[in-house]
Amino acid sequence: MTILVNSFKAILSAAKADCFDGNNFGCSHFCSGSVCSCPPCWVLGEDGKTCRFEAGKAQVVCSANGAEVTIDKCAVPDVDPATIHLQDTACSATEENENTWKVVTGFSDCGSEFSFSEEKLTLQNTLMIGHSIVAGRQQSRKYKIAFSCSYNDDVQASSTIRANDVEFEGVRFDINDAQPIDFSFGFALNFYKSKEFTTLASDGQFQPGSPIFVKIAPTSALSEALEFSVNKCTVKDEVISQSADILNTCPVTGTNFEFLPGQKDYRSAVKFTYKSFIFAASDTTAVINLSCDIKL
Repeated sequence: MTILVNSFKAILSAAKADCFDGNNFGCSHFCSGSVCSCPPCWVLGEDGKTCRFEAGKAQVVCSANGAEVTIDKCAVPDVDPATIHLQDTACSATEENENTWKVVTGFSDCGSEFSFSEEKLTLQNTLMIGHSIVAGRQQSRKYKIAFSCSYNDDVQASSTIRANDVEFEGVRFDINDAQPIDFSFGFALNFYKSKEFTTLASDGQFQPGSPIFVKIAPTSALSEALEFSVNKCTVKDEVISQSADILNTCPVTGTNFEFLPGQKDYRSAVKFTYKSFIFAASDTTAVINLSCDIKL
């Protein structure tokens, strides 16, 4: 009698653990014979039950303008693009090309949150995907996929290594994956011949003791949600490995460092001047490098 009861319980358990258990066997999409499967352009995750976008089919691009999500149409067949949107439903998908939908957000648009998260400057939003509708029938469930973009808030501009020498459009990664590297905003540091900042000092030559005029500006316009400040600037002779700060939160005494027109927090550019110099051990034709730390 005990054996029959145990067998009966085992049969009940087996019957419940199938595609008709009321929970689709835990499968996120399709279930057949107690086996989960996915639609085209999706793959099973490690749990063998949850489908995720196939690599390359849904990607995030983090850039200086915000974030962009691209989705291959094969992954969302028969889904109305108006139901593919971000937190703000007005930010819905547009056709990038015949194979791809695209959704775009700035730092303060589309319900995006832009703030410090886990000590990183982060943009956060959620991609919503509506039902697939065929002949008036729902063929898939809705999806919500959270994504984020992380940004370096500490960057550097240098007279020898300039961010605008390299075109850097953004960091691209699959929406289900972690962002591989933080996006860094580009800044250019240039020398000018006068405080009017109209003519570049392209030859790079200077007479020690004469004033030098410097402008630091982002290589692409910053969003209104962003501003930057210059906190530290250092002059260095690489040949003799000697350096000196001209700005370290406050101007260093004796350098005649001065922000123009008197402030250091700007969205478009920071301008300053200081009295040029070389080190006692420097060659008379030494190449002097200037680098500045920037805080967003």
